[in-house]
Amino acid sequence: MYFPSKKDIWVIIINWIVIFACFIPLIMKRDYEALFFTLPLALFLLLCFFKTGYVVDENMLIIHNGALKKKVPIKDIQKMKRTKNPLASPALSLDRIEITSHSRGILLVSPKNKREFISLLKEANPDIKVDKNLTESC
Repeated sequence: MYFPSKKDIWVIIINWIVIFACFIPLIMKRDYEALFFTLPLALFLLLCFFKTGYVVDENMLIIHNGALKKKVPIKDIQKMKRTKNPLASPALSLDRIEITSHSRGILLVSPKNKREFISLLKEANPDIKVDKNLTESC
């Protein structure tokens, strides 16, 4: 099942301002050389904005961030807890879940529907420890 990333309003605003700024050389009809750098940045930001999400299947958590993808075996997940850690991660919100796994270390995700996301992971691996603060915040 696919879970899109939750998006904070400030992330949406900053993202679209930067994307718009990438096209300023085109709008002003000058400095076309700058487009060599700004258009790939705009494309990257658009991909990340529309393609950040998480797939939970029967034995794998697949984290999509633009064109990048990470696979985490659900049986390797040890615990999950609520966090507002601002470190760079495939999450478009600061309302995050910190996932600790044997194979990938610590991952930060922000699914829109946290309750169902946690439920599916727990169903696939009942040994996952879920922090009390996380279940209360759902």
